[in-house]
Amino acid sequence: MTWVMFDYGGVISQPPSAEDLALLAGVAGVNVPAFLAEYWNWRPAYDLAELDAKGYWQQVGSGLRRDFGGGEISELIRLDSASWLRLQAGTVALIEDLAKAGQPLALLSNAPGELAAEIAELPVAAHFGHLIFSCELKLAKPDPRCYSRALARLGADPDEVIFIDDRGENVAAAAAMGLSTVHFTSPDETRAAVTRRLAERG
Repeated sequence: MTWVMFDYGGVISQPPSAEDLALLAGVAGVNVPAFLAEYWNWRPAYDLAELDAKGYWQQVGSGLRRDFGGGEISELIRLDSASWLRLQAGTVALIEDLAKAGQPLALLSNAPGELAAEIAELPVAAHFGHLIFSCELKLAKPDPRCYSRALARLGADPDEVIFIDDRGENVAAAAAMGLSTVHFTSPDETRAAVTRRLAERG
């Protein structure tokens, strides 16, 4: 059996837009570059569930020398999740076509609990046999242990998985583990690459 395992952010979803980032920075009361520096600084701990949502935004606020109130944190959580829920139609169509053809599908994403819950409710999520998130594993890509745990969840050997991700370091780490990899650049190029890989496997 061959699994096709997708990343979520930047592959199934669009990256946050300039408008999304401006809204988040506006609530934080700072400019976008300053906001992004702290947003990404603390994101790994949030993705690993080392920080809950309140703790994450408190750390972001501390780095920005801001003390966010409960209302501000609630709005930041809402806007943050919304910024990752704009889907790429071409990738969704690929997932739908693969599912229709009976292809086993999985998702492996670095995501905090709040976003993981939102993703799980999307219609496209119903096509995946497994939804695997860093917040549940307490491991994140590109840590090799993250891929090992995902493979164990699938009951698959590395050579039985085609893995798709937009981040080069995640693709390289998966390839080093023996997974067949596709570096996502566009839905059309990914469709062609996945079609080729599946054809090669008969």
